[in-house]
This record gives sequence, C-alpha cells and structure tokens, in this order.
Amino acid sequence: MNKFIDAIINLCRWPVALILLWSLPALLKSFRYFNFMAPHFYFFGAGILFFWIIAFTAGREIRVQIQTIAHELTHTLFAFLTLHFIRRIRLNPDGSGGSMAFAGHGNWLITLAPYFFPLFAFFYMLLMPWLLNISDSHWLVYAVFGYFVAYYWETVLSQVHSEQTDIIKEGYFFSGIIIVGLNLLVNGAIFAFTSKLWGGVEQYLLLLTRLCDEQWHRVQNLFT
Repeated sequence: MNKFIDAIINLCRWPVALILLWSLPALLKSFRYFNFMAPHFYFFGAGILFFWIIAFTAGREIRVQIQTIAHELTHTLFAFLTLHFIRRIRLNPDGSGGSMAFAGHGNWLITLAPYFFPLFAFFYMLLMPWLLNISDSHWLVYAVFGYFVAYYWETVLSQVHSEQTDIIKEGYFFSGIIIVGLNLLVNGAIFAFTSKLWGGVEQYLLLLTRLCDEQWHRVQNLFT
C-alpha cells in the first residue's frame, strides 16, 4: 500500500509546486487580513519574545539536540501517515544530527516535512481549545503557543541551508518552492488559528480560495 501512496504523492510533485507558485501572491496578500493588534496576538508575541530570550541565553547544544529530535520525529510522522513501517530512529552521539529509516522507497513529503511542518506547535494546537476551556489564564495558553511557533521558526531557519541532504535529495529548485510556499501557508494558518482557533483556519482557507479566484479572473481579463 505504501508503494501506491508514494507513487501518488511523487506524481503530484510538480503539480503541487506549480499550485504553490501560482498561489504565492494570494498567500502574501492574505497576511493583510489579520488583525495583529488583537489581544491574542500580544500574548502570542510575548511567547515568541520569551523564546528568543531563552534562545540567546540558554545552551545551544540543548536546542540543537531538541531540534534534531523534532526533525527526525517529523520525518517519522509523515512516514507513518503514508503507511511506512518505521525501522529505527537514531541520534548521533556526537550531536551532529540524526537519522531514521523506514520500509519502502518514500516520497518528497516525508523528506521535506521537517522544513515546513511545526510538529510541537501542531500538537499544541490540538490541545488549545481544551486548554482555553479549562483555564482562566488564556494569556498563558497563547503565550505558550507563541513559544512553540518561535521554536518552529528557529528550527526552519537553522536547518534550511545549501548543504542540507534532504534539500539536495529533492533538488534546490523544487525544495525551495515547497519550503517557501508551504511555510507561507502554514504561518497563515497559525495566525488564523491565533485569531479564531480552528474556525479561523477554515476562514483563512476560504480567504485563500477567494484571493486565488480573484487572481485568476485578473489574468483572464488581461487576455480578453
């Protein structure tokens, strides 16, 4: 079954890249619609600021080790979701990185997932509605979310470079489109979630659909 899934995902490789390229103007324009002055964003921003304070004062080795764990776990999650049997997850003793192995050939989604998927932030997002329901300290719930999002940003920024083997494997051009496009999409969804939780994400996707449709009509008008 994983061979069939891999074939479908790899077949969609360039169609997905072209859709992301086409959507870039809409993705960038969508950020204008967020009210970053809303109270939730102040708390969210406080968590981001706290992360960067910790990042500049805490030991780098611990951060790198946690980033490596998150990196390999993200590969593992997407391998599992595409029905691959996980053989092993290993961290190098010298702190130079890690690796994971699974049965089957694999696909580009498994390879590039750590560079656009906010692992810790995503699982926290699943808990947030419940946490907000049981907690009177909503500011703290949003601040912790900001902390996890800042961690995701720092991880992506530190791990995307020209010598990254995953990026070399999938090719610089394709990897660049996927990483940039999906990071814009994911961050838009994060801001929408900060505004109105999962209902906000749904509204954000509808907004993107409308912006892409408007873009398509503008292009059509150029040729009519």
